[in-house]
Amino acid sequence: MLRRMTNATKLGGLVIALLAAALLAAGGAGAAAPCVAKLKAPGHHPKANKLWPVTVTCLTSSGKPVRATATYQFLYNGQVVATRYPSPKANPNSPCSRAGTCRHSPYPFKGRMRDGTFIWPRRAVGFPLTLRVIVRVAHKGSVNLDYTVRVHR
Repeated sequence: MLRRMTNATKLGGLVIALLAAALLAAGGAGAAAPCVAKLKAPGHHPKANKLWPVTVTCLTSSGKPVRATATYQFLYNGQVVATRYPSPKANPNSPCSRAGTCRHSPYPFKGRMRDGTFIWPRRAVGFPLTLRVIVRVAHKGSVNLDYTVRVHR
Protein backbone atom coordinates (compact mmCIF):
# COMPACT_ATOMS: atom_id res chain seq x y z
CA MET A 1 0.00 0.00 0.00
CA LEU A 2 2.90 2.30 0.71
CA ARG A 3 4.16 1.66 -2.82
CA ARG A 4 0.81 2.68 -4.39
CA MET A 5 0.84 5.98 -2.56
CA THR A 6 4.33 6.70 -3.83
CA ASN A 7 3.28 6.06 -7.43
CA ALA A 8 0.14 8.14 -6.96
CA THR A 9 2.20 10.92 -5.44
CA LYS A 10 4.63 10.80 -8.37
CA LEU A 11 1.73 10.90 -10.81
CA GLY A 12 0.15 13.82 -8.97
CA GLY A 13 3.46 15.68 -9.01
CA LEU A 14 3.80 15.06 -12.75
CA VAL A 15 0.29 16.38 -13.39
CA ILE A 16 1.01 19.50 -11.36
CA ALA A 17 4.29 20.06 -13.21
CA LEU A 18 2.54 19.70 -16.59
CA LEU A 19 -0.21 22.13 -15.56
CA ALA A 20 2.37 24.65 -14.35
CA ALA A 21 4.28 24.37 -17.64
CA ALA A 22 1.05 24.88 -19.61
CA LEU A 23 0.20 27.99 -17.59
CA LEU A 24 3.68 29.43 -18.09
CA ALA A 25 3.50 28.81 -21.83
CA ALA A 26 0.09 30.50 -22.03
CA GLY A 27 1.39 33.47 -20.04
CA GLY A 28 4.35 33.89 -22.41
CA ALA A 29 2.13 33.92 -25.49
CA GLY A 30 -0.08 36.67 -24.11
CA ALA A 31 2.74 38.81 -22.75
CA ALA A 32 2.16 42.54 -22.53
CA ALA A 33 3.19 44.76 -25.43
CA PRO A 34 6.36 46.81 -24.84
CA CYS A 35 4.41 50.06 -25.38
CA VAL A 36 1.16 51.51 -26.67
CA ALA A 37 2.12 52.21 -30.28
CA LYS A 38 0.01 54.05 -32.85
CA LEU A 39 0.40 54.94 -36.50
CA LYS A 40 -1.24 58.01 -38.00
CA ALA A 41 -1.33 58.72 -41.74
CA PRO A 42 -3.38 61.07 -43.95
CA GLY A 43 -5.43 58.32 -45.61
CA HIS A 44 -5.46 54.93 -47.27
CA HIS A 45 -5.20 56.31 -50.84
CA PRO A 46 -1.93 58.28 -51.12
CA LYS A 47 -0.85 59.95 -54.35
CA ALA A 48 2.32 58.69 -56.02
CA ASN A 49 5.34 61.01 -55.82
CA LYS A 50 3.66 63.29 -53.26
CA LEU A 51 4.63 63.76 -49.62
CA TRP A 52 2.59 61.53 -47.28
CA PRO A 53 3.49 62.40 -43.65
CA VAL A 54 3.46 59.55 -41.16
CA THR A 55 3.45 59.85 -37.36
CA VAL A 56 4.34 56.98 -35.04
CA THR A 57 3.96 57.16 -31.28
CA CYS A 58 5.23 54.81 -28.57
CA LEU A 59 4.04 55.53 -25.04
CA THR A 60 3.62 53.68 -21.77
CA SER A 61 0.07 52.86 -20.72
CA SER A 62 0.20 55.97 -18.50
CA GLY A 63 1.25 58.18 -21.45
CA LYS A 64 4.99 58.61 -20.87
CA PRO A 65 7.32 58.56 -23.91
CA VAL A 66 9.26 55.34 -24.53
CA ARG A 67 12.60 55.04 -26.35
CA ALA A 68 12.10 52.89 -29.44
CA THR A 69 13.21 52.36 -33.03
CA ALA A 70 11.13 52.26 -36.20
CA THR A 71 11.50 50.23 -39.39
CA TYR A 72 9.23 50.23 -42.45
CA GLN A 73 8.22 47.05 -44.23
CA PHE A 74 6.07 46.93 -47.36
CA LEU A 75 3.82 43.92 -47.84
CA TYR A 76 2.04 42.63 -50.92
CA ASN A 77 -0.36 39.70 -50.41
CA GLY A 78 1.02 39.28 -46.89
CA GLN A 79 4.64 38.90 -48.08
CA VAL A 80 7.36 41.42 -47.26
CA VAL A 81 8.59 42.88 -50.56
CA ALA A 82 10.81 45.68 -49.21
CA THR A 83 12.29 47.00 -45.98
CA ARG A 84 13.25 50.66 -45.53
CA TYR A 85 14.32 52.82 -42.62
CA PRO A 86 12.69 56.16 -41.76
CA SER A 87 14.81 59.26 -42.25
CA PRO A 88 12.65 62.15 -41.01
CA LYS A 89 15.53 64.63 -40.97
CA ALA A 90 16.52 64.07 -44.61
CA ASN A 91 15.66 66.52 -47.37
CA PRO A 92 12.48 65.10 -48.99
CA ASN A 93 13.77 66.09 -52.44
CA SER A 94 17.11 64.29 -52.11
CA PRO A 95 17.64 61.17 -54.24
CA CYS A 96 18.20 58.95 -51.19
CA SER A 97 14.98 60.19 -49.58
CA ARG A 98 12.96 59.47 -52.73
CA ALA A 99 14.48 55.97 -52.88
CA GLY A 100 14.10 55.46 -49.12
CA THR A 101 17.77 54.65 -48.69
CA CYS A 102 19.12 57.56 -46.60
CA ARG A 103 19.38 55.36 -43.50
CA HIS A 104 20.67 51.81 -43.21
CA SER A 105 19.42 51.07 -39.70
CA PRO A 106 16.20 51.51 -37.70
CA TYR A 107 15.39 55.10 -36.73
CA PRO A 108 15.64 55.81 -32.98
CA PHE A 109 13.04 58.08 -31.36
CA LYS A 110 11.49 58.80 -27.99
CA GLY A 111 7.72 58.94 -27.76
CA ARG A 112 6.90 60.35 -31.19
CA MET A 113 8.39 60.21 -34.68
CA ARG A 114 7.02 62.34 -37.49
CA ASP A 115 8.30 61.40 -40.94
CA GLY A 116 7.34 64.11 -43.38
CA THR A 117 9.63 62.70 -46.07
CA PHE A 118 7.54 59.61 -46.90
CA ILE A 119 6.78 59.36 -50.66
CA TRP A 120 5.09 56.43 -52.42
CA PRO A 121 6.79 55.61 -55.76
CA ARG A 122 4.88 55.53 -59.05
CA ARG A 123 5.55 51.79 -59.40
CA ALA A 124 3.25 51.20 -56.38
CA VAL A 125 0.16 52.60 -58.18
CA GLY A 126 -2.82 50.25 -58.20
CA PHE A 127 -1.44 47.51 -55.96
CA PRO A 128 -3.08 46.65 -52.63
CA LEU A 129 -0.16 47.18 -50.25
CA THR A 130 0.36 47.23 -46.52
CA LEU A 131 2.77 49.57 -44.78
CA ARG A 132 4.05 47.86 -41.64
CA VAL A 133 5.89 49.96 -39.11
CA ILE A 134 7.86 47.78 -36.70
CA VAL A 135 8.31 49.60 -33.40
CA ARG A 136 10.98 47.95 -31.23
CA VAL A 137 11.67 48.70 -27.60
CA ALA A 138 15.07 47.45 -26.39
CA HIS A 139 14.88 44.36 -24.18
CA LYS A 140 11.06 44.45 -24.19
CA GLY A 141 9.90 43.40 -27.67
CA SER A 142 8.24 44.89 -30.72
CA VAL A 143 4.86 45.94 -32.07
CA ASN A 144 3.77 45.72 -35.71
CA LEU A 145 1.56 48.58 -36.92
CA ASP A 146 -0.13 47.62 -40.23
CA TYR A 147 -1.78 50.20 -42.51
CA THR A 148 -3.35 49.17 -45.82
CA VAL A 149 -3.00 51.49 -48.82
CA ARG A 150 -3.72 51.64 -52.52
CA VAL A 151 -1.57 54.25 -54.21
CA HIS A 152 -3.07 56.25 -57.07
CA ARG A 153 -1.77 58.76 -59.61
